Amino acid sequence: MSQSQGQRKLAAILSADVVGYSRLMGEDERATIDTLKEYQQAIGRVIERHMGRIVDAPGDNILAEFPSAVEAVNGAVEIQKVLEGRNLELPTDRRMEFRIGVNLGDVIEDDSGTIFGDGVNIAARMEALAEPGGICISSSVYDAVEGKVHFGYDFLGEQHVKNIAKPVSVYRVRANDQHTTDSPGTSRPRWLLPALGTLSGLAAGALLVWLLLPATPTEAPTPAPAPTAAPPPVQPSPYLLVGQLVDQSGIASGTGRIYGQAMIDASNWINANGGVNGRLIDLDTIDTSYLVPRALEGYRKWKTQQVLAIHGWSTPSTEALIGAVAEDEIPYFSASYAASLTDPTGRGAGGRAAPYNFFYGPSYSDACRGLLQWAKDDWTARGNSTAPRFVHMGENHPYPNAPKNACQAYARELGFEVLPVIAVSMAPDDFSAQCERLNTERADYAYLANTTASVSVLLTQCQALQVHTQFMVNIWGFDENVMQAAGSAADGVVWVMGAAKWGDDVPGMYTVQEVSKMSDPSGQTYRPVHYIRGVCSMFLIKEAMEWADRNGGISGANIRQGIYQHRDWVPAGLEGVCSPASWTPDDHRGVTRVLIYRSHVTGPTDAPVADLIDRGIIRMERVYSTDIPRRPEWLGL
Repeated sequence: MSQSQGQRKLAAILSADVVGYSRLMGEDERATIDTLKEYQQAIGRVIERHMGRIVDAPGDNILAEFPSAVEAVNGAVEIQKVLEGRNLELPTDRRMEFRIGVNLGDVIEDDSGTIFGDGVNIAARMEALAEPGGICISSSVYDAVEGKVHFGYDFLGEQHVKNIAKPVSVYRVRANDQHTTDSPGTSRPRWLLPALGTLSGLAAGALLVWLLLPATPTEAPTPAPAPTAAPPPVQPSPYLLVGQLVDQSGIASGTGRIYGQAMIDASNWINANGGVNGRLIDLDTIDTSYLVPRALEGYRKWKTQQVLAIHGWSTPSTEALIGAVAEDEIPYFSASYAASLTDPTGRGAGGRAAPYNFFYGPSYSDACRGLLQWAKDDWTARGNSTAPRFVHMGENHPYPNAPKNACQAYARELGFEVLPVIAVSMAPDDFSAQCERLNTERADYAYLANTTASVSVLLTQCQALQVHTQFMVNIWGFDENVMQAAGSAADGVVWVMGAAKWGDDVPGMYTVQEVSKMSDPSGQTYRPVHYIRGVCSMFLIKEAMEWADRNGGISGANIRQGIYQHRDWVPAGLEGVCSPASWTPDDHRGVTRVLIYRSHVTGPTDAPVADLIDRGIIRMERVYSTDIPRRPEWLGL
């Protein structure tokens, strides 16, 4: 094309391509095309938010241009985070990952808006060098964004790429590794910061020690300033690093994927609607597979990156980090609701201080106390005058054990006969012996303390053995998916809820449904009960950050102070959805309202959950609500 046939201009070009597209098409052509179309729409919305435009989208490739390199790189990072969230909902072998390349260069644009030239070709070559889910940029982009877009960068050297005469200097973008400034004399090149996260096992500990030693001169990807030059003023990063530990592949992945998706969608929605006083949340998600070492490794990585807050997962991991987050002053909002996390001073009955630990929802202990109140009223309503028999069922493990002693003590206080604990594995197994014990011991009420997979199997097997015990389930152990899997065996089960359910006619449901569209633009995906609690939790973190920003700056200590500023706190836009929460420096029992629902299953459940809900085959009914008193002797127990 001659210059007379088009206009020459400088543009930031983004090229994106699906990894393993041929394999995906070969395995399931229809599903691959449907996923690609949805992902292309999601990518298109991100590009528009960053003032870009899609130039072409042939097959599985997307070519876009932006008015600046800064918008192109920020857009590329947001695209990968949005797609990361979407991929959580897909089986591992069906996940669709993109490589992205960005270049700043000269292009020619014809009358149709199509662009040509080496600027486009180099962007395509950057994309080919990127890892799945990764981003590579040329040196022209790096020079343009350095000091403005505060991510980590790995210099990959000069690369000889196809059809480009001269070698191109290439950088890999590390979206979760923000540039931070150390104290004078301890400056490290930015490309070293991600090392702790990418190394595993044997090297991680050694690297952490090395990072803490006084620095020695190290070659950096850009020349160091002259010794006599005054350092440029450090601009605050527009990104706020929040870590997220979640189980996407382990024993609690059934709820972890739902909750994790909510956190990702909520952070993306917040960013698309002004962020935190104009700054964007950088949510870095780590799949722990419910393993404590993986959680600890993630924490060590984030600590080097000056993480501002963490959303944790699992009782074992959360308890393992109580001391570290307190010492490092990092607010830790957990998906573990263990009462041991509610005593910030250590003066409670538990005796262990957890000053930086928070969670949204009633503690496992308070939730079980609420279920026992319901059970007592239910027993009386049935016309019984004898003492009801109560039994705790769960694995000998920190999560199921967390409320055990408190719940048994309260059962005795209410006049229940407490039976010996029945051990039940959190992994699905043959539970016929446990079901037989319920019959033999004539248990009237059983509290199921395990995760959804175990609960589903237990309910099904106990129904087959004609067990008539009334089952009561903890907040993480029951949802619409259990009702679908267990079918009629789940009918009549009561369990604890921490927020409204999907589609409830309350003001804040509109916001929740808009948040959901961040990974489901169609708005058709049904979100189980755990999703909404995840949205509530992220919005609480966001508002605490906003307070901190207005009162001395966003730091861990200030975020913690922000949490203490509210009473009966419901995040703006989520009225009627989230339960009121109040935290104080002396009491981290944020939510003491226990909502109890009963399940109704009226037919075959061999259909998607959304269809079963629409047809009324599975239904959730609120049957009880109670506010648990903040008795001093219950703090930490």
